Amino acid sequence: MTVRCIMVFLYKWQNGEPRYLLLKRNPKLGGYWQPVTGFIDEPETNRHAALRELTEETGIEEYERVTDPNHYFFFDMNGTSCSVSVLAVEVTDPPEIEISFEHTECKWLSYEEARQTLYWENNVETLDKLHQQLLAQGKH
Repeated sequence: MTVRCIMVFLYKWQNGEPRYLLLKRNPKLGGYWQPVTGFIDEPETNRHAALRELTEETGIEEYERVTDPNHYFFFDMNGTSCSVSVLAVEVTDPPEIEISFEHTECKWLSYEEARQTLYWENNVETLDKLHQQLLAQGKH
């Protein structure tokens, strides 16, 4: 059985570069840094799940645009296969982040800082692909 999951990179443009929001999981959930993540509740679309998780984990409800980098990956979560779809959500002038009980901290980071802070290699690979696409598109 494969479980469907979503990963959401929230970003904002600052000085011509995207800055990414990372969340630190609480110690009981691993204590590592990652973007917004969660399960896709059937029959949700990737977009709906991404926006729901974004609101649940950050309090963000308003956004500029949703980008689909056409990237996904699989990983094993305690014996369960997870299919992870990725979306990116752009915000301008985001309000203060209201983190959920799942997290203890959050911070906006440059691409290089985010690469060094992310715990999982598949998260770093995803950020690499997304960052290149965002730079190619430029700020709208």
